[in-house]
Amino acid sequence: MAEPIQIQPNIHCEPCKECGARPVIEQNRKGFSVTCPTNRKHYATAPGLVNIDEWNRFNKKSPVLTGTQYKSKAS
Repeated sequence: MAEPIQIQPNIHCEPCKECGARPVIEQNRKGFSVTCPTNRKHYATAPGLVNIDEWNRFNKKSPVLTGTQYKSKAS
């Protein structure tokens, strides 16, 4: 329908898990959705209001589990 809207740089958005691109906002008949600008097959939020939190939850990388172990003494 229209050109995608760029999200302001000061708003925190996780990059796309598939390609690493910064998401954009697209408008369709059902509302707005946050999508990947490079490929429509990558993740897109459900149409409605702009939901950047849903995008961030889906595209968040899992924490590394092999990090430093904390040793605490029982008192």
